[in-house]
Amino acid sequence: MSPDTPVAPGSRRTELAAALTAVRTRLTEAARAVGRDPSTLTLVVVSKFFPAADALTLLDLGERDLGESRDQEAAAKAAAVSAQLGTGASTGPPSDPPRWHFIGQLQTNKVRSVLGYASAVHSVDRLKLAHALHRAGEARLAEGGAVLDCFVQVDLEAALAGSAAGRAALGPRDPSAPRGGVAPDALEELTDAVAGSPALRLRGLMAVAPRGVDPGAAFAELAGLAARVRAAHPGADALSAGMSGDLEAAVAAGATHLRVGAAILGPRPPAR
Repeated sequence: MSPDTPVAPGSRRTELAAALTAVRTRLTEAARAVGRDPSTLTLVVVSKFFPAADALTLLDLGERDLGESRDQEAAAKAAAVSAQLGTGASTGPPSDPPRWHFIGQLQTNKVRSVLGYASAVHSVDRLKLAHALHRAGEARLAEGGAVLDCFVQVDLEAALAGSAAGRAALGPRDPSAPRGGVAPDALEELTDAVAGSPALRLRGLMAVAPRGVDPGAAFAELAGLAARVRAAHPGADALSAGMSGDLEAAVAAGATHLRVGAAILGPRPPAR
């Protein structure tokens, strides 16, 4: 991926524009169905596995929030997009720089790299990571950077397993395909740690619905946990939940940030 990556060709732009319109329509209808204002929803377009050309096209189409899950790919893509915007070479009107959301599992040795481009991390799932983000965040602040928005990721499988109704909804667990996240009994300690750092801003919770589970039941559990966190930290009023297949259920449960990839960008490109 080179810094002079162009925006996608016209046919790809048309395809992305149509897909964005369809997803935006789904979000609007989902919000109105439960009496919510669609303007309160943030669409995070998950651009992982797709080239910088697509990211630039999304910016030209008015989408500013982009999600990535692998630092090596994201750092290179962010640099390519920044360089291209700096040259003014993208088509259409000038674009504002993107807000990069890191949504994947994050290793502590990648934290400094991620803070070089990310506005938010949605996958804070353990104290060790929170402490690493705090240290790197303090260094970023000292260099004139911004406070990092953080979402604490919750393990919804563990949350559902904590009640008879939840276990009935969950069914047999698949240990080979974990979704990740902190267990509910460790949630308070982790959210307190994030909220206590002047370099981090606790935005709220994030979760992925377990495979094979009614997403409505999973996100209802998440909403309950989010209410508990807001009682202790009133500013933590955001909820990152919902993807291409379950965004309606997430909106009904109060999600504010929807992470949508395949419904906009299409199937994952073949590995090279």
